[in-house]
Amino acid sequence: MKYLFSVLLLFSVTISFAQYNEQKSLLKEANDALTLLPTDPEKVYEEAKIIETRAQEIKAGEGELKAIQIQYEYYKIKNDFIHMMESSKKLFVKATKYNALYYQVVAKRYLFESYLFTDLPEKAFNELQEGMELANKLDKKDALSTEERFNYYITYSNFYLFNEDFKNQLKYIKLGGTELQNLVDSDYKKRVLPIHYSNLASSFMTNKEMDSARFYASLSQKLLKVDDSHGVKFNNWMVLGKAEMNSGDFKEALGYLREAEGIIGQENHLNIELLFNIIAEVYEKMEEENLASAYRKKEDSIKLIITQSQNKSLHNLLKEKKEGVTSWYLYILIISIFILTVIIFRVVRKNRLLAEQENRSTQFLEEFAKNPSGEDFSKLLNLLKENDPAFMAYFEKSFPHFIDRLLDINLDLSTSDLEFCALLKLKLTTKEIAQYKFRAPQTISNKKYIIKNKLGIPKDIDIYEWFDKI
Repeated sequence: MKYLFSVLLLFSVTISFAQYNEQKSLLKEANDALTLLPTDPEKVYEEAKIIETRAQEIKAGEGELKAIQIQYEYYKIKNDFIHMMESSKKLFVKATKYNALYYQVVAKRYLFESYLFTDLPEKAFNELQEGMELANKLDKKDALSTEERFNYYITYSNFYLFNEDFKNQLKYIKLGGTELQNLVDSDYKKRVLPIHYSNLASSFMTNKEMDSARFYASLSQKLLKVDDSHGVKFNNWMVLGKAEMNSGDFKEALGYLREAEGIIGQENHLNIELLFNIIAEVYEKMEEENLASAYRKKEDSIKLIITQSQNKSLHNLLKEKKEGVTSWYLYILIISIFILTVIIFRVVRKNRLLAEQENRSTQFLEEFAKNPSGEDFSKLLNLLKENDPAFMAYFEKSFPHFIDRLLDINLDLSTSDLEFCALLKLKLTTKEIAQYKFRAPQTISNKKYIIKNKLGIPKDIDIYEWFDKI
């Protein structure tokens, strides 16, 4: 009997030890998968679903929580706000069930992001406050817990950035740096410090302190290892690109910005949108209108995708049981986002039309004589450069019936419209008109679009070609 009892005890201990090893192996598998998410998100997502099922079968709570965390990060890459919210709620419920305080804190931070990206800042801030209360209960000696409190300070800074309160943004990043001083593990601190410096660089950039921004971005980049987070590298390249743009070195700026564009991975839509905006701005300063327009279209496309995702997410929220003011509030938000979606769609469509218009004009001007020639044209150009009021009088003398023909088509053309038409008749390019009239090239492209509509010029006919025949 005693022998049998010993065998049974040994057998149960062996099973427990094997189960423990399996749980440990599963958790390592999940952690490894999370690091690979930026490079192969689809594969990692499928692995996370498998890990979640296996973890449930062997009752490996932490492995299951980590698998749900991976799924949230995947949905974040995809800008899928509905599933972001669902997975963050699921993570919080499961973490509460397993009494896993750390994952409850992570889930609250994820809920903050989900609500903020869905344009519900008040609900987002409530989740952030509740999460911070839980974070303060974490073991202050534990490195992972310290990093999560650091993440919360960064999340607070992102909230204030969202509200364009740049002073508070910087304040909370500095508080995050103070939290890092509590890290005893020096190796761990070395890994997190580049993230802190990168956040400081971003904050100084938004506060327009470009020298400090450049300093901390460069410092962060030096401390990073080859296999460190792509997100930190992305941010550093973007900050350095913005700094070089401000100093007037556009070629160097593009080098950094292209580096950032090449490693887009887990960055949220706001950062990607900002990157495209900066690149477009650099090309505009370099007077590369076509390239600037291409990146403006990318920026607009991101905005359109996000507003559509926000709209779907709010519709999903309305399916949940809500009462009174909250439901009306969500209905108003949905209507607002729908209107915003329509506006952005029109902007994207118009930008595409403008780009097509400019390409057609460039082709026409390259194939035919760029400008009229002779003494009259030289004099008109000099008057234009000097902003001389006599320009239009001399133009009408050189092209006696031009204005009358335009007014026959549309009597409501203003004086400024007629002057703009005169510049097109002279075959001045968008860039040249922008230079002479001290306007942005995009403004000139918009004006051409307006004039084309006012004169009823067919869409398939280039505006310069049309004026050439008047």
